[in-house]
Formats: sequence, C-alpha cells, structure tokens
Amino acid sequence: MIEKTQWAKLYALSVFGGLSWLGSALTTFTVILRDKDAIGAGGVSVLLLAMAVPTIVLSPLAGYLADRYSTRTVVIPLLVVMGFSSGSLAIPGMPTWYAPIALAITAACGTPVGPAFQAALATIAKPEDLPRVQGLMQTSASLGTLAAPGLGGILTETTGYFWPFIIDMSTFWLMAIGFALIGINRPGQKPENGEKLSALEGIRFAMNDKLIRAIIILLTVLVLALGVINVGEVFLVIDELGASKLIYGFVAMLFAAGSITGALVTAAIKVESKYHARLLVIAIGVLTSTVIAFSLTTHWWQALVLSFVAGLGNAGLNAYAIGIVISKAPEAARGRVMAAVGAIITTGSVTSTAAAGALITAFEVRPVLLVGGILASIVFVLLSPAVLRAGREHRLARSTESDQPTAPQKEPQR
Repeated sequence: MIEKTQWAKLYALSVFGGLSWLGSALTTFTVILRDKDAIGAGGVSVLLLAMAVPTIVLSPLAGYLADRYSTRTVVIPLLVVMGFSSGSLAIPGMPTWYAPIALAITAACGTPVGPAFQAALATIAKPEDLPRVQGLMQTSASLGTLAAPGLGGILTETTGYFWPFIIDMSTFWLMAIGFALIGINRPGQKPENGEKLSALEGIRFAMNDKLIRAIIILLTVLVLALGVINVGEVFLVIDELGASKLIYGFVAMLFAAGSITGALVTAAIKVESKYHARLLVIAIGVLTSTVIAFSLTTHWWQALVLSFVAGLGNAGLNAYAIGIVISKAPEAARGRVMAAVGAIITTGSVTSTAAAGALITAFEVRPVLLVGGILASIVFVLLSPAVLRAGREHRLARSTESDQPTAPQKEPQR
C-alpha cells in the first residue's frame, strides 16, 4: 500500500501535470487549427511528425539520462527549455515552417522527461498499485486535454492565436516548480562492478521479454491505425461532416472525457495483477473497433459518441500497458526500458502519420480510416492470444518465485 503522504504528493504532482497537459494540448490544437488551410493534410502530418520523430531518434539517450541521473536533474531544466520553445510560437509573424521546428525542440526535450517521471513513480508504488497511480496521472492529463479544445476554441475565436502558446509556456514552468517543491525523486543509477550503463539495454530487455514484446507489437499496429485519425480527424469532422470549429473542439473534448472516466475507474478500483493483461486486451479491442466506426460516421454527433468510447479504451490501455512494463522492468534499467518501449511504438505512429497525409490526399479520409481499422482489427485478433499467454506465463513465474522458501540466514559470527 502507498502511504497517505505519498498519495498526497502524487495528487499534487497530478495537478501540475494536468496543467502541463492542458498547455501542450492547447499548442497542438492551436497550431493545427491555425495552419491547416495553408499546409493541408501533408502539412498536418509534418506537424505531428515533428512531435514524434525526436522520441525515436533520442530514445536511447533519453533512457540513459533517465537512469544515470536523478529525476530532478533531468526533468526540471528540460521543462524550462520546453516552456521557452512553446512560447516562441506566440511571436507574431513567424512563418509556417517554424512551427515544426519549435514542436520538435519541445518534443526532443520532453523525450527524457517521460521515462524519468515514470521511473520515479515506480519507486513509491508496488506493482499492483501502478495501474491506480497511472489512472490518477491519466485523469489529470485527460482533464487538461478535455479543457484544451474548448478553451482553445474560445481563445482563438476571441483573441487570436497568441494566448494558447503563452499558457503552454507558463504551464511547463509551473510543472518544473511543482516537481521541485513536491520532492518525488529517483536517484541516479550507478553502474556496478565496473559495468557500463548501456543506452541500448532498454531495447534488449523489452524485445527479450515475452509479455512486453507481445504488448509492443500489438500497440505498434494499433497506433498505425490511430495515426490516420490523428491526421484525418480535423478533415473528417469539419469538411466531411460539416461541423464547426467548436464542434471539432467538442469531439476532442469528449475523447478526453472518456479518458477521464476510464482513468477514474482505474484509479479507484484495485485490480489484481493477474487480470492486467486481460483488461489491456479489452481496451485495445475497444480502440480498434472505434477506428472502423469513425470511418462510417454520417453525422458529427456520432463522432462525439465514438470519441468518448475511444477515450475509455485509451485510459485502460495507458494504465495497464504502462503498469505492466514498469512492474517487469528491472529498477536499474527502468528509464531505458520505458524510453525504448515509447520509441518503438512511436515508430509505428510516425510511419502511420507520414503515410496518412499522402493517403488521405489521394483517397480521401473515409476509405483510409476504414482500411486502417480493418487491418488493425485483424492483427488484434491474431496477436491478442499471445499477450494473454505471455501474461499467464508471467503470472505463473511470479507465483512460483513467491512460493519458494527463503534461504535461512546465517548466524552472525561473534
């Protein structure tokens, strides 16, 4: 069980994290809305790629930094730089080509922050509590994401595109201050017996572990399909379904509302670890189904409903996938494992995002969504048994270890 004082720290940290997510979502929403007519679907793909590519390229270094140095040393300075980068988008008269550069700088600095943050959380939570902790963090992140589209729509309609970026800058700096004050910190891991701290150790561990490898493959295929939605959603809702910018904002808000609902349930209910893999498979099944359903929508209210359902699935995916990976990763390599898993999955997202702009331009958004959803569903049916089987083997292995008698301790010599 997590002590009350530790829960208090986690709740406080989740508040600052939620504000930071609000700012980041505001920036993404505002950049796409501001530049979509000038850059088209291909340009939107470039914006999304700018936020994803640094995660892949810098993953080994990010994981190394997250393990080698204390959480405070890694997280706080990078949050400050991220604030400057996001705030620079508010400078009047900046050309459209600058936005991907600023987004890439922010993403590059954020790449070590995620693994360092996740590894620090694992120092105060047992494996069975990790989904609840992730549920709490997901709730705050989703609340920020929920508020962002509505707030972004209001701000852009009434004041233009300046204030969303200033808010994002401020929330990064607030997060840095909050992290410094709250005091959750994981010391840097020093190599033992002269061994070097390998930046690639996370990738090796992730791909050699049956359960983590099965999860990675399934999630990578899922994000291949979801990447099409990330690019095509704005065109489907506004251009195909004839919705206003405000309705498009509500579609994004309801995804966050579904994520909040699912995260609150996950945080409130303690589920035995033996069920984690099963619940993860259910969450992925929900998400693959909504991709197909999105392609068949005929009215914007259907997109609203599907966004909420997809948010429910997303909450379960985040809580149980991250919880499983953190619980299985060795303490000394936890940051590198989290960075490696994130990079591998992001590679699928980058591939999908890069292709989505060209595919949507050539074939329009609906057929691309439908084909992507069908392919993801086929792979889901084929690979889900592997996740469940690996989860069962992991559960049996842990049970065997716990049943083994502890070796007797030698009496100390007097």
